[in-house]
This record gives sequence, structure tokens and C-alpha cells, in this order.
Amino acid sequence: MARPARPLALAPLVALAACGDNRAPAAADADGEAAARFELVGHADLGARGMNAALAVAGDTIYVGSRIDGEPVLIVDVSVPSAPRVVGELGPPDEGLTGLSSRELRAVPDLDLLVVLDLQCSPDLHGCAPTAAERESLELYDISDRHAPVLRGRHEFQSSPLRPRGPHEMFLWRDPAEPARVLLYVSTPPLSPSLEVIDVSDPAAPVAITSWWPGDVGASITIGEDNLLHSIGVSADGRTGYVSHLQAGVFLIDLTQVAEGAAEPAIPLLTPPGAFADWTPPEPIGPHSAVEVPGRDLLVVTDEVYPPKFGPGCPYGWLRVVDIAAPAAPAVRGELRLAENQPAFCASAPEGATYAAHNATATANLALVSWHAAGLVAVDLTDPAAPSELARFVPEPLPAVDVEDPGIGGAPVTMWSYPVVDRGLIYVVDIRNGLYVLRYRGPHERELQVAGPLEGNSNLAHAP
Repeated sequence: MARPARPLALAPLVALAACGDNRAPAAADADGEAAARFELVGHADLGARGMNAALAVAGDTIYVGSRIDGEPVLIVDVSVPSAPRVVGELGPPDEGLTGLSSRELRAVPDLDLLVVLDLQCSPDLHGCAPTAAERESLELYDISDRHAPVLRGRHEFQSSPLRPRGPHEMFLWRDPAEPARVLLYVSTPPLSPSLEVIDVSDPAAPVAITSWWPGDVGASITIGEDNLLHSIGVSADGRTGYVSHLQAGVFLIDLTQVAEGAAEPAIPLLTPPGAFADWTPPEPIGPHSAVEVPGRDLLVVTDEVYPPKFGPGCPYGWLRVVDIAAPAAPAVRGELRLAENQPAFCASAPEGATYAAHNATATANLALVSWHAAGLVAVDLTDPAAPSELARFVPEPLPAVDVEDPGIGGAPVTMWSYPVVDRGLIYVVDIRNGLYVLRYRGPHERELQVAGPLEGNSNLAHAP
């Protein structure tokens, strides 16, 4: 974290900073109740390093990765939520290596397990070194001492110049029937296989139990820019997978044999080719991630659209609600565009910024969505045909950070991580400005009173 500080050259975004810590309206609703809002509980700027990535929550300890190489995983004590503080870090020889970013993290607190996905980051998009010091891998840590993780095991991903592929995102599934059994579903685009399933029940000896490619089961998947399996969600019972393919759309796969522990599990399609929920075209890029809505046959689907030169730019991607009551025919029921997702916004959109819906965490009637420069947005899912914005949190930007994001850093706010909920508190990371501890007040707030971590990329809050 010794990079020189860079000045904030973002004058056009001063108006956004004026939104302060809570953009929700102050007026009362029609019944005289206070309007929905986010309350800022605590904030850690993480040394104003910038380029922060995902987080993992283990009780009173938070682990925050980096989107750039050469930076450690930071360990943050949140035992006093109003005053989170960095108390340690995971650095070399395990993390913070040349060319590798600790982009994705998950924790299983009662198993004392921390998972860190180290992947090769881009010189252009992230500012990383062109060559990685090691292979891309999963690093598995014992966190029985929350402030001093110990590496227990690792799983390397295989790639080659002729068949380039690498890990990108992962879903952690814990078997409700066997709580000690933990599987990781890792998307590994662009070429075959583009999904790996790894059993990390024994962190010292992770086992790859199967790999998968949509083309093997009849899906017409061609190769090209943005034509890749981006991420996968898994139902709480582990029997259904929700695949987000940037050009093919959202479709469902049958994970029953994987969930039941078959020796050589088959993964057939539940959605036949030609019936995927696909909106490309007219949209240039399709689904980024699909998150199950607990207890309802619905998915919250986000579209991450980057600014030029790394993406098509404005209008930026928004949120859709997809009905999966008929797995063979998933269908869009409703959508939510913020003002920043409307074509009319494009004339005034700041250069190099993105206002795309990125990662979501859902309860039965509420979605918490990191929406890049639009902040953290609470969405009402009561009527899936008409999802609506309830509240928005846009933090006050730091005056300067060590490293501005070269790919999507055109605004001084970029909410990025999956929000993680634990006992009514919401933890979320802004790429530039650090870790925020929030509380939501408004419709459906009781649904957040859960012993977490409740997050869009695991089923832990559904497991015993």
C-alpha cells in the first residue's frame, strides 16, 4: 500500500458528492411513516488504497480483497460497527502477489473457513503486471483465529495459450443435509470447460468433482468478445443452477446429481436451447449475475455494462426480475431502470464512469444492489412486474486514494461488492472509498434480521 497518492480529478462529479451519506428522500410516505432510507453505521477507508474488491464476513471480522495485484487482503475488526478498523492483512507469500488479484472472497464462519479466489488481473482494465507470479487459484484458510488466517490448501486452475480460460466468479454452496460439505461453483470462461465444481469440505485437500461446458449438452455457444459464461447461482437446496451468459442469456441447469454426490455427475439443461431469457439484441450485453429470491420462483438479474473503451457505454445495465416457475421457459417479469439507466442520461454521463447494476443480495421482498456510481440501492420486489427503488446510499467520496480504477473509475463512487447482511447490518465495499456498515430502514426491513452471512453468492443463510 505504498503507491503514491493521486489527486482526485473528477470535478464534473461534485454534484454527486453532495448527495452525502444518504440519498433517500426525507419526506414521509402516504401513511405518515418515515421514508425508506439507509443509515450509515460505520466506515473504514481501508487506508485510502482504492481498488478494493469483494468482502467476506465472519462474525465480527471482515476480509476485503483487492482488484489490483501487489495488495493484501485486509482484515477488519467490526466488533464496534460504528468504528471498523484494519487489524491485519494477508500478504506474500500467499496473497498480494504480482499479477494476481484477490477478487472474490467467501467465509463459512462456523467451519472457520475463508476462501480467496486469486485471478490474473488485466494490465489495461486494472493496472496489473502483465505476467502473474503463480497460477490462478483458490486459497483456503483456517480462520479459527479470525485475525491470523493460516493457509490450509489450494486449488490451481489449468489454462493454456491454445485453450485460455480462468476463474472469474464463484458461488459457495453448503449442503443443508451435511453442513460440513461445501462446494464451490466457479465460472472459468471463456473456453471449455467454463464451469468447475470444487469440493472444499477438507480445505487441506480440495477436490475438483466435475467441469462443464454448455455446448456439451446442446446449447449453441459461440466464441467471441463478451460471449462467455460469466457467473452461476445455485438454489438453496443445490439442485438447480442459474447460469448468466453475457450473450446467450439466463438459463437453468440440473445440479441434482452434484448435490446428491454422484461419482460422475451429469449436468443437463433444464432450459432448452432457444428458450433462454435473452435480451441481446437489442441490448449489447446480457446477464451478469442471477440471484435466487428466497421462497419465490424468481431471480434478480443484473447487467454490468462498462464505459468505453472496455464496454459499449451508456445506457448502462439495469435490473430485471426473471420468472423461473417454468424452468424450461424463464421469462422477464419486470425491470427497474434508475434515472441513470435511461437513454436521456447519456448526454450528461461522466466519461469513464458506469452506473450499472452489478451484484445483488435478495430476501423474499427486498433486493440490495450495488449499482456502481449510483451507490447501493434497495429495491422492492413485492410486485415482480414492477420492482421499484426504495432507497439509495451514495457515500461521501474520499478526497484522494492511492490508485484510481483505470477501467470504471470515472466517478468518485463505485459500489461493487455483493452486499452481505448479518444481524440487520449491511456490509458493502466501494471500489474507491472502502468498507461501509449500513442499516436499512423501511418496507421489509425485518427480512434483514437474519443470522448471516446472507449474500447473493452463497446459500449460507439458508443452511443450518
